[in-house]
Amino acid sequence: MFLFFVFIIGLIFGSFANVLIYRIPKKISIIFPNSFCPYCFSPIKWYDNIPILSYILLSGKCRTCGKKISLQYPIVELLSGILAVFTYIKFGFNTMWLFFNLFFILLVISVIDIQTTEIPDVLSFYLIISGVILSVFNTLLGKEVLIGDTIFVRIANSLIGSISGFIIFFLIELFGNKIFKKPVLGGGDIKLLSGIGAYLGVQSLFKIVFFSSVVGTLYVLILSVIKKKKLFGEYIQFAPFISIGCLIYVFLL
Repeated sequence: MFLFFVFIIGLIFGSFANVLIYRIPKKISIIFPNSFCPYCFSPIKWYDNIPILSYILLSGKCRTCGKKISLQYPIVELLSGILAVFTYIKFGFNTMWLFFNLFFILLVISVIDIQTTEIPDVLSFYLIISGVILSVFNTLLGKEVLIGDTIFVRIANSLIGSISGFIIFFLIELFGNKIFKKPVLGGGDIKLLSGIGAYLGVQSLFKIVFFSSVVGTLYVLILSVIKKKKLFGEYIQFAPFISIGCLIYVFLL
């Protein structure tokens, strides 16, 4: 029963994730106005804004203009609910909110990157700042560079993870660009990895990038077979694969 409650909370956050995904790239306030249809801009009543359920009852259409609403909305809500459940199972109620905060922002960033090929700095900076501030509650950081499990050690490891993450991957991008004559990592990816380092420490980053690269390579291979076209060397949005790599690191290692 409590798992269902956690799932519902996750769905509600998923609804807010859709607000961030739509508004942040357009530089619209995430507070005002209230939810509205992206086509006719009519305000959405609360009973038409219930995660997943309203989409089903309205057959995926706006009540006012009848335009089809993207499947993105229920999918993001569902993914957020699932993330909440798995985070609760992994970390328990006392700590789940800390890591759900990380996964929630990664979900938002991934969808924005898919849609716009950009990672908003405001979200990466939020991860960096919140990761350091919340490190006092983060027991995972007691296992990183500085050994121990005190508040000081956690804060220090969070700072080391964030700063080292930025410097290491900035240098990889710098030298990779010179060697391969094209970008290896985007600036947004570097700041994103810095934010993840603030939550999971510097020792997590190379594993996360490895997993991300493996999943990304498999994706390109499968897509190449489906489209019968060589896609290697073409630009792909990397934030979703970084997010998947982060999930693999946290839940499977």
